[in-house]
Amino acid sequence: MDTSATNAHTEPATLSVEAVADMLETLDAADLHRTIAELEDLLATLRPAASVRAQLAAVDRKTLQAALILRRQRTRLRRR
Repeated sequence: MDTSATNAHTEPATLSVEAVADMLETLDAADLHRTIAELEDLLATLRPAASVRAQLAAVDRKTLQAALILRRQRTRLRRR
């Protein structure tokens, strides 16, 4: 019975230390790029929120209270 095909073991490629270091730098750059993209997405969400917070700070208390009640009512309607 020939088991060489089922027990085939591929030897890992022999790479130089420099080649492996280059590969690791490529992975690091990809991770950094992904992280930067994620931070840019987060900032795109946070910028409008910061602007809204600044505007809400200037709203009088009664208007803010009425708006919170209206928002709660809208939320309840959406859940139905």
